[in-house]
Amino acid sequence: MTRWAPVAAMLAGGVLGAAQIGKVPAAMTTIGAEFNMGLAGAALLVSLFALMAALGGLGIGLAVARIGPRRALLAGLWLGAVAAVAAALAPNAALLLAARVAEGAGFLLLVVAAPGLISACVAARDRGLAMGLWGTYMPAGIALGLVSAPLVEAQGWRFAWMVLALALGLAALLCWRLVPPGATAEVPPAVPIPAQLRALVAARRPLRIASAFATYNILYFGIAAFLPARLESLGAGTGGAGAAAALAAVANAAGNLAAGLLMRRGVAAERLVVAGALGMAVLGSGVYLVPDPTLVVGLAVLACGIGGLLPAACFALLPRAVPNPALVAPAVGLVIQGNNLAQLLAPPLIGALATQSWALASLPLLVAGLLATLAGRSLAR
Repeated sequence: MTRWAPVAAMLAGGVLGAAQIGKVPAAMTTIGAEFNMGLAGAALLVSLFALMAALGGLGIGLAVARIGPRRALLAGLWLGAVAAVAAALAPNAALLLAARVAEGAGFLLLVVAAPGLISACVAARDRGLAMGLWGTYMPAGIALGLVSAPLVEAQGWRFAWMVLALALGLAALLCWRLVPPGATAEVPPAVPIPAQLRALVAARRPLRIASAFATYNILYFGIAAFLPARLESLGAGTGGAGAAAALAAVANAAGNLAAGLLMRRGVAAERLVVAGALGMAVLGSGVYLVPDPTLVVGLAVLACGIGGLLPAACFALLPRAVPNPALVAPAVGLVIQGNNLAQLLAPPLIGALATQSWALASLPLLVAGLLATLAGRSLAR
């Protein structure tokens, strides 16, 4: 039987955890000025999250498998909330960066533990819908963090960050009350880490899912990170370009939800991976090839919306891709590590190509789309 209350609590935790990423751009200029960090130093507050996930995603997944997903989920939420309070109170840049490292560790624990717990809380018929809902945590959370900008302007960044920290603490309380202790085995049998890694490699499907997700992130950040600059190069104003990027993020979240509904109606997740990859690559490359700003916005929104089918489908496939439930968390950690590596490496490459010609920026998107499509087709086989 499906238990939607714990699913909703974990989704709230994921969204509020991701809001701790989105809150930084809303306050970056203010923080940079207060701590004399400059814009580049303040941007480090964002990239720390991606760097930690790129280096430690699989390790966190193995740790979650060792201590149990519910304990890891609650530890991640509480660590994130306490670290977010510490960040809001930080008296200097060094302590602020340290608090952000702790926030990143908490967020990793949360997002690695949640998919397996959600899968265990829902019936097979509802699993696709539940994973589609979970797939919205990142775009929805980043949007929520960005919405804190008026609060930063009115009350200061510390007040805005404290509000988001307390909200994350409330989500931790909700999960503690609503996520059942027996959702999954709390302490799996002790399996040596090399044996877990060999089992992941032997299963093959987790590696294919990780490949599809990593190449999807090249597509998504290849569009989302450069859409404002592309529109400004075509004569659009800064405000309009930012609004277009926000609209693309909303479309991506809608794509995740659509994937959940389609899977609930019986559409195979593997087909959604292929459709999302192909559609996002073709439409996304058009963002850098057409000269009309209105058409560019339309292509970006459609690309992000169709591309949103892919992450929800990947999350739905993961619990069925491993030989036993104890490997779900390491598989999720592997996926998160791969997509954050792509998030770190792809934007500089695309940016370098865009400085030569915007048309060249379409090439990495087409290559990533091809690779993601091939990964999806291999999953279907």
